[in-house]
Amino acid sequence: MKASRKTKKDTDTQQKEKTEDTGEPTDVKKGRQKRKNTDNNALKKVKVALREGNLSDTKLGEAFYNVPCEDLAKNLLGKVLVRCLPNGQKLKGRIVETECYPGGEDKASMTYNGRVTPKTKALYSKPGSTFVYTTYGMYHCINICSQGEGSAVLLRAADPIEGLEYMNMQRLQKRKSTKFQTFKENDLCNGPSKMCISFSIDKTCTEQDLTSWDGLWIETDEKSEEFNPENIVVSTRIGIESAGREWGLKPWRFYVYDGKSVSKRDVKQEEERAKT
Repeated sequence: MKASRKTKKDTDTQQKEKTEDTGEPTDVKKGRQKRKNTDNNALKKVKVALREGNLSDTKLGEAFYNVPCEDLAKNLLGKVLVRCLPNGQKLKGRIVETECYPGGEDKASMTYNGRVTPKTKALYSKPGSTFVYTTYGMYHCINICSQGEGSAVLLRAADPIEGLEYMNMQRLQKRKSTKFQTFKENDLCNGPSKMCISFSIDKTCTEQDLTSWDGLWIETDEKSEEFNPENIVVSTRIGIESAGREWGLKPWRFYVYDGKSVSKRDVKQEEERAKT
């Protein structure tokens, strides 16, 4: 019995030592401190990523993409397309040209009349998802899903901002001719396939969520925040003659009037704009 009382006293003393400084058991205190350290480390990583440009605090969220196709096509103008490659290379370009493909009755849309194929099923993904397809068996084009079944916006051109040397290298690798070694800045991304080559956008970028994927996203900056919608030129889409005159004449291509990399300018519309 004497030995038992000693053991209880020792236990009480130890428990008192555990709680005398904070009023809580040592194991609870250690757990709380461990969680605090974990949170601090996570915060440090975020701050470092933001400082080094590997994480964006201005990435556009779901609400931005969840709008009608035509609205998204216009809203994307002036925003910044960002590509972060596995090797750490970062590429940026300001979107200056888009096209609207709303599906439904639009005969130029891949999802015309609700058509669904293994190739086009990605177009029925949630707004902000990507759809990358191949043209001529070798070039890529990227679309961004909007609000509406089978609706998406084609990115046609971007003014390069960051990573121009890498973009130039990518474009040169795709050329058969070796007459020159440097592209003009406004020739790097002045077309949907040229832009995809420069940004290393391929089938690995399809069916990705631009709001959460760390390989590709769209963000805002000071210049895009100041973008004036009156600077948008409205024109007809390119290369859809097979869809017929009615759909070929739909004013569903949009570009920035002073965009350096616009693939094709509508002289008539620009002249009309100058008169107003």
